Amino acid sequence: MKKLLLLSLFLVLLSTSLFAADTYDKGNQIFSFTIGTTIPAFTHFFSDDSPSTLVGPGEGNTGMKVGGYGAISYQVFNTPKTAIGGEIGYNFNFSASNMLFTAVPFYAKYSYIPVQGEWDLPISFGLGGAYIKYNDASMMTMYANMEVGVTWFPGENWGFGINTGLWLIPEFNYKEDLQKDNALVGFVPITLAISYRQ
Repeated sequence: MKKLLLLSLFLVLLSTSLFAADTYDKGNQIFSFTIGTTIPAFTHFFSDDSPSTLVGPGEGNTGMKVGGYGAISYQVFNTPKTAIGGEIGYNFNFSASNMLFTAVPFYAKYSYIPVQGEWDLPISFGLGGAYIKYNDASMMTMYANMEVGVTWFPGENWGFGINTGLWLIPEFNYKEDLQKDNALVGFVPITLAISYRQ
């Protein structure tokens, strides 16, 4: 029954996206303010002697608590269904020992919006960098994400949305004594957004 429901939902969304008129034209823009929470999903350590993956928030798992996120983003449509732009944000999480982990991601963003109009269903991919800091150590690193969401536009311009996805932040230390801490961290964001389109 669950599979039939998911298949039906997929077919409705597909038919809506194939036969609905496009809302956006090349050159239209969307500006968004985002705020929400980030859940530590996993930390994978690349250590040669004992590679390990820790899953979930809290002590004994990733060692991090649920945190917060805020961002601004801008995108311009290059086709009626795709937009390119960027986002800059600020993420924080506390460790189980109450030390602060922060990440400032800044990245290029590509969105595909197959369903659009009063309801937009964006699928977005981001690639860029992040400044991360934990305790007294800080570094610049790579950043990648994939997000899906839904945005409701009750009027022509202003919309309200919810998004989730997966963020990946690798940490590659170049100092030999810190290379045992090389890791890949994953976060699952749950964010609310206010968007303005024109």
